[in-house]
Amino acid sequence: MFLYKHFMGARPDEDEDIRRNLGFVLSTKRGCGYFLDSFGLSDMAFRTPEEAVTRLSQELEENIRLYEPRVRLVKINEVYDDDGRRVRLVAILARRASTQELELVIDLENRTFDLRPKGPEEPD
Repeated sequence: MFLYKHFMGARPDEDEDIRRNLGFVLSTKRGCGYFLDSFGLSDMAFRTPEEAVTRLSQELEENIRLYEPRVRLVKINEVYDDDGRRVRLVAILARRASTQELELVIDLENRTFDLRPKGPEEPD
C-alpha cells in the first residue's frame, strides 16, 4: 500500500484499498512470488471439491487474519447452483473500524472474486 500511495499520489477509499490488497493475496499462488510461506492460496487442481473447499476456507481465514488487518472473517458460506454443484464461497467480513460488513464472493470455477458491501439478509 505504501508504494501505491507514494507513486499514485491519491489515497484510494478504504473499500477499494481492501479490495486491492485482498486481490493481491487471492491472486497469488501460495509459495510463489513472495517470501512469506503462508501468503496466497494453494493450487486446488488435484483435490476433490470437498478437499478444495476445506483447504481454501482455511487458507482464506489465515490470509485475511495475517495480511488484511482492517477486516475480520465472520463466516464462510457455500453457495450451490441448481444442479447441486458448489460454485461459490461467500465470506462475510466485518470491518474493524465500523459496523459495516462486506461480502467476499469467490467463484470456484473461474478463480475470481468480488468484494462488495453486504446486502440485507435473505429470508430462508
